[in-house]
Amino acid sequence: MARKRRPTTDSGTVVLHFILLASFLVLLFTGLRIAADDPNALWLAVFDPVLPVENLWFRHSVAALIMLMTLSGYVVYVFRARLTARVRLDRPRLAGLKRRGSQRFAAFHALAYWGLMGSLTAEVISGVALFFGASAPFLGMHLWATWACVACVVLHVSLQAAMGGLSQLARIFRPAPLVVAPPPPDLAALLAEQLGRAQPPRERRSSATVNAHPVATALAAMFAVGAIAVGAENSTRPELLVRLVTPAEAPQLDGDLSDPVWTKARPVSVLTTQGEDFGGTGQSQVEIRAVHDGEFIYFAFTWADPTRSLKHLPLVKASDGWHVAQTDHDKGDEKRFHEDKFAVLFTRPSLPLIGAAIHLAVTPGRGKPASGTGRGLHYTDGPIADVWQWRASHEGFSGHVDNCHIGQLAEPTADQINGRTRYAGGFAIDPGPAAYRSNVQGDPSKTGGERVLPWRLPRDKSATIKALGRLSDTSAQSESEGARWWMSERETIPYSADGDNALPIGTVIPGIIMNDGIADSRATVRGVGRWAAGRWTLEMARRLYTGSTYDIAMKSGILMWVAAFDHSETRHTRHLRPFRLEIE
Repeated sequence: MARKRRPTTDSGTVVLHFILLASFLVLLFTGLRIAADDPNALWLAVFDPVLPVENLWFRHSVAALIMLMTLSGYVVYVFRARLTARVRLDRPRLAGLKRRGSQRFAAFHALAYWGLMGSLTAEVISGVALFFGASAPFLGMHLWATWACVACVVLHVSLQAAMGGLSQLARIFRPAPLVVAPPPPDLAALLAEQLGRAQPPRERRSSATVNAHPVATALAAMFAVGAIAVGAENSTRPELLVRLVTPAEAPQLDGDLSDPVWTKARPVSVLTTQGEDFGGTGQSQVEIRAVHDGEFIYFAFTWADPTRSLKHLPLVKASDGWHVAQTDHDKGDEKRFHEDKFAVLFTRPSLPLIGAAIHLAVTPGRGKPASGTGRGLHYTDGPIADVWQWRASHEGFSGHVDNCHIGQLAEPTADQINGRTRYAGGFAIDPGPAAYRSNVQGDPSKTGGERVLPWRLPRDKSATIKALGRLSDTSAQSESEGARWWMSERETIPYSADGDNALPIGTVIPGIIMNDGIADSRATVRGVGRWAAGRWTLEMARRLYTGSTYDIAMKSGILMWVAAFDHSETRHTRHLRPFRLEIE
């Protein structure tokens, strides 16, 4: 009795199938990790143990390029190998839906195939659009296309199993040589031959042509698409030209772009997305200008923000004592009683995309404590990233900006290991005198709803209340023009029971104490922001070269990203493609 031949698959389909599957799985797992950071998709945290944490956006982008190349090659291969009959969705195939057995399975399989191709196409289109800075609706399209792809893949595998069980599923692991079907008959030639009107022997021309193997043609198409994609990315890579000006032309840091020097700077802009609020859009358009005078570099940033938010975890006196006004600060995710912020990230060209400094996971660092927010940690495995973080209520009188860095994972302290204080991974403010401190005794991140004691009380209560301006517990309303939600050392007195008793229940005091008399250093970053008509304007300055190991020297080739926070502690907007600095 002859042994039943096991089904096989042509080798070209096998190779392209596995490349497509591998790129899809990388896209799926990195995409789920990125999506799990969305507050509306917290249920994805159940996959935390199996999702990757390293270079997420870089891996996601590379896998997307490979998928695009493979899809292009597969389409070419199917046509060149004359395999379109497998997935043809014509009337006879659709009629099989009404029948039973293999014809119905074949019809459903063709539908699943075209559903998968359509979903993958939508995935690629929306992904490319997001990579080049598209708005939030494309993000929703990208997510829904992902789930459609997963559903079609599950349906495809289920139908294969229904058609032939494990043997049918295993055929993809049994490659066989490709047998190209003969071309369809030329009906005109057959008719001419039957009518005896074939060409005389001397007039016949050879119809033989040189045909490349379908696999070779598919590979050529893949590399052509890859070259076009890489070329398009290189040719459209954003660049920020930093104009050279004289020291006399240097701008005054006041949050006002009326200085004539800014007319010499060529503005660039980027849409930053995936943030918190911004009028419910989660995104903000940022415009950037830059000049330098040979010693200092000056930046001007303008971004849309519908509200001026200055409250930073203020203290409120209740009948049982002082409490920090907060909703999720104990989880590192305050989105109501928090100030507006703006951050600028600089790296050398060696760090790929922003994913090199962002690691999304509950515990991304092996052997290190979990992140205090449960969302992830900032750190790098190599060179540092330089971060300037402006905070609307931490400017003080001198225009202070936090000069920070992201480096390798820091060794945790005993309190961080035991969970008494937050572990920040590789993110830290550069060493030096502190320009401010929290007005809460103990760890302000562990306050929750507990009673706290302030470090300092206002020297003049009425002056402090007047400086706060409008008092409101909503984040949808702007603070008053000129409001100030911080106190300086000289405006306060140390906490005492007598001083506390003199303040009535309901008193609100700032949660920030700005230190007096902090001298500038070579590494100091200064910045002043001004909000008007739904937009922040921020001017910042620092020396081109500080000599600090925690800073990156400003020179051509440095990469820059920006991020805006709308009364949010950690949920900021972002963009994938960096600006390359070109310094005159």
